[in-house]
Amino acid sequence: MGERLGYYPGCSLHTSAREYDLSCRAVLRALGVDYAEIPDWNCCGASSAHGAGHALSRALPLRNLMIAEDVGEDLIVPCAACYSILRSTTGYLQKKSAEARKLQAKVEQVLGKPYREKVRVTHPLDLLTRPEMLNKIKGQLRTSLNGIKLAPYYGCFLVRPEIAAFDNQEQPQKMDILLRELGAEVVRWSYKTECCGGGVGITEGSVASSLVEKLVREARKAGAEAVVTACPLCQANMEGRQTQGLPAFYFTELVGLSLGISASKRWFKSHLVDTTSVLTKVQGGISGGR
Repeated sequence: MGERLGYYPGCSLHTSAREYDLSCRAVLRALGVDYAEIPDWNCCGASSAHGAGHALSRALPLRNLMIAEDVGEDLIVPCAACYSILRSTTGYLQKKSAEARKLQAKVEQVLGKPYREKVRVTHPLDLLTRPEMLNKIKGQLRTSLNGIKLAPYYGCFLVRPEIAAFDNQEQPQKMDILLRELGAEVVRWSYKTECCGGGVGITEGSVASSLVEKLVREARKAGAEAVVTACPLCQANMEGRQTQGLPAFYFTELVGLSLGISASKRWFKSHLVDTTSVLTKVQGGISGGR
């Protein structure tokens, strides 16, 4: 890709989901994607701003969108929750309601510049499954996932609301396609878009734990050796609230492993569930690399 892309990590990727951030950046570099983290970004408000007021829940992502316009026309957003709120905010503003116009004018006044509506909010899963990127990945594969059985887990935010969905909302396939290209066996299961309860993890912990245990149990029943996700909240919830020892990988970690990026050794050490049993089955392990 020739043009520079903006990159918005959000709060989780700088803290609890550091391995997602590191693996995403490493994969983008390995595939020759020119990107730059947008400067002076703020929390998008996906987790709590709506509780403080509707205007704040739109103003926070709008500020990030306006900053991103100075970096590139595409904004890569790995966190599924951040992606959903940023993408839905662009749709909210495009409707040009009186409320939206008033909010936009107020944020423009604060920042001292106009919102030009030129940024496309893009999730890295969508980016990496475009035909030209899949061809690049296939051309650079160094390690096969060697038929390990994986359950792709999309969760809520990549398929809801409709404006944020870049895949089939009922039966998404892009992660499935990518994992097969890496040499994994993708298991069929009926829970790939079910909620993990991440949104109520603090207020209703027992509910979240119950939902996670059901997801892990069904993934095991389908024959999965691990779950693969694209959401920091889902990943933390899936590994931190289960008792069955099923690892939950970020899809970018497995792409990086397959591309032979040696830094992947460090990413896997951050997991709450031991990944050794799965990684030892990968042909060539995590040796070699860049």
